[in-house]
Formats: sequence, structure tokens, C-alpha cells
Amino acid sequence: MANQTIPIKVVGGNEFGRYPKISVAETYNMIVSDGMLVDYAGYSKKLDLGGIGRGFFSSARFGNMIAVISNKIYVISPNLTGELITTIDTSIGDVFIDENEKQEIAICDKKDIYIFNYGASTITKSVLDFVPGYVCYQNGYFIAPDTENPVWRLNDLVTTTSWPNDANHVGTFQTKPDIPLACFRFPGRGNVLFVMGSIGAESWFDLGQQLFPYQRSSGFNIDYGCANQATIAFGDTIVVWLAINEKSGPVIVMSDGNDVKTISNDGINFKLAQLKNPKDSYGFLFKQDGHLIYQLTFNTDNLSYIYDFTTQMFFTVCNQYMDKHIAKRVVFFNNAYYFISSEDGGIYEFDTQSSTLDGEEMPRIRVTPPIRSPDNTPFIANSATFLVEQGDSNTIQRIDLSISKGGNESFSNIQGKVLNRVGLRQNRLIWWNLGRTNEISFQLRMWGLSRFVIGDGVMEYYQ
Repeated sequence: MANQTIPIKVVGGNEFGRYPKISVAETYNMIVSDGMLVDYAGYSKKLDLGGIGRGFFSSARFGNMIAVISNKIYVISPNLTGELITTIDTSIGDVFIDENEKQEIAICDKKDIYIFNYGASTITKSVLDFVPGYVCYQNGYFIAPDTENPVWRLNDLVTTTSWPNDANHVGTFQTKPDIPLACFRFPGRGNVLFVMGSIGAESWFDLGQQLFPYQRSSGFNIDYGCANQATIAFGDTIVVWLAINEKSGPVIVMSDGNDVKTISNDGINFKLAQLKNPKDSYGFLFKQDGHLIYQLTFNTDNLSYIYDFTTQMFFTVCNQYMDKHIAKRVVFFNNAYYFISSEDGGIYEFDTQSSTLDGEEMPRIRVTPPIRSPDNTPFIANSATFLVEQGDSNTIQRIDLSISKGGNESFSNIQGKVLNRVGLRQNRLIWWNLGRTNEISFQLRMWGLSRFVIGDGVMEYYQ
């Protein structure tokens, strides 16, 4: 029978199924852009403050960044030098930061709220009769949930460090028998405030009322809470978080303020259901060359995913050892992205122009969905051809191919090909004589310190 061809779906995200036989399609440290696979952002360390990163914030008014590293609070200047401003009582756990219009920055370590007045160069611990789980700013107030009672609190408009326990400053969590974990203003929704617990969330509006300024929306609430406040991220006009409720295990959801949508697919949801400790997690939103990306890390389970809202695809990201990605919080500052690390006290620049992980090789892997004949009859795979950018790097680059013919339970020994040197821009790599099978999956591993641009492939076969 004459040779036939079938596409190999190289360009894609995580499409793995519940079991390997369904599919193990997965992409590491690459995303889809303009119909090609390209590198995810690399990073390089710019400053090392020691300790472990906990919280990070960029202040447009102040013109500096605030970093909480272990039990120390630093101001990071535009030239990336760090100034210690104080030490705090805790040294581990998530830290949340926001600022008001009075040159004050609130820093919450889930035990206390510190107010840093950068105009007066002072930092003061707030007087609290509750345990705060989060802090945000809206319309003159710092707002924090009481993580031991079904209420949330507003600070005093005059004395920022005071949090009065009266009807003018206390809101009640009403929709479910739950405890609020986070309060945050909804992006692009003006006076909308979300109050989120462990199994549900409420929408409130600042109406400027004299007794208590907020009124709960009686026609809208969310039947999901958050597994961890640190997974809540907002940007553009959406909020995304790792959600749970009393009837559902962890799923990744987003809201535009009017509706809630689950964005995690069947394969991702199955992975989430197998996690040992999904609550030990954190996430953030940022834009990579116009792509709005949510990165979510499960610390105990040593796993990181990203979701690209532009292509609506999931991808896996990792460090050079194939462990979880090291970024914990990211900010945009001085026309660049920076993050603090969950592994050390470093301040890292996060950049798509970098194709290394602080000088180390970035693992880039694509496992394709399986190819099967329509009636599952055997075929002979004669060749596999892939579209690859070549001739653009001064360093050695190599692509290794291995294949699976046995239900994706294992892959063959690798066959590697070194890419062309600078100026030799042939754009194809071909592997021959792949053998007889009734299904086949391809695994491509890209090695090198320069960028990779990979297109779809085609398999030639006969029966």
C-alpha cells in the first residue's frame, strides 16, 4: 500500500488523560505562540537577601518594591539594592501586601498587620483583636478577614493602625456557615469587593453608606471558596484561584464578577485529586508577551502548572531538576518582571529573552498525543518529520526523540540530532524507520542554552 501521512500534534499543551493509555500529552517550560511552541520565561538572580521569600509588592507611588524574606521586610530600590526596614514575629508562611493613598503600605503575615509609612519612614504594628488572614485596600480602607470568626474588618480612616470592633467597621460573612479567608477588590469592577471563605464567596458593593459602607449582593454569590488565599490572583478583569467547597475537591476556577468558570480540564482535575496536600499552594498572574498566564505551584507535591488564558491551554513548568518552579510572587517594576523565590531569598528577573534558569539549562519537553489508526489496526511508521528553527544559535543545541508503542507506559531509547550551526537554516528534522505498531506517541526533549521554536510534525506510514 502506498505511503500515507498523518499530522503529529507537537504544538499543544497538557492534554494528558486520567490514565496513560488515554494520553500522556504534556509540555514542559514552553507555551504556544503564533501556532508554534516557544520558550516559557527564563530567569536570572539579581539580588540575594538570604532566607526564604514570602511576600512581594511593587508600589507605583513609592517607586520601590517591598519584599518579605523570612522574618525581614526589605525595600528594594530601582537599582536592585535592598534596605532592611524591620523584622517581624513570624518567619514562615504567606505574606500579603497592599497600599493606600496616604503613603502607607499594609503587610499582613496572617498573624499581624504592619503599616509602613514611607513618607515618614516609620513602620508600626496594628492594634488587633482578631487574627487577619489577608489584607487589601479599597476606597480609603484597609480590609482584612477575621480567620477565627465569620466577620471581616475595616480599619479606621484616620488612624490606620486601629481596627475598631463596632458596627461601622465589621462586616458579616452571611451566605454559608464559613469563615472568611480573604477580602479583595475585584479588578475592573469599581466598588465591588469579594469576601472569600473556605467553601464559598460573597460579592459586596461599597455604597458609601454612613453606618457601614458595604452592602452584600443578594443576587450573586460563588459556591466555591479557596484552598489557600495565596492561590488568589487577579488581573485585567478576572480573578482566578484554586477552589474547593463542601462537595468538591480542588479545581481551578476563574470569575469575571458575573459568573464562575472551571478552567482545569479532566486530566488536570484528576491530577489535583491525587495531590497529598493541595492547600500548600500559591499562584500569581502575569503577562508574557501579551499572554495572560496564571502560574500555580503545589509546594508539598513538588508540582507547578501554568494556564495561558490567551490559548486556553495548560502547561507544566519546572526548575532545572524537574522539580516545581521556584517563583512564588511576581511583580512588574521598572518595565520588567521580578519574582521572589520559594527556595531562597533571591530577587529574580523573569524574562522571555532569557532561555536559561539562572544560567542553568531549562528542561523543555513535548510529549504528543498518541496516533492510532481509525480501526486500531497495525501500521508501519516509516518516518517522523518536525518543523524546527535552526541556524540561530551560537551554542550547541540538540533534540532527542523517543517513542512509545505500548500504551504510553514507557518510552524507547533516545535518538538525538544536533541542530545546525549559525546561518544553516534548514527547518526540518527527520527520524526514519520507527517500526511496526498500532499506536505511537512521540517525546521530544530540547537541550541547549538558547531558544527553541518548534512546529507541528508529520508521520509517514503504510499498512
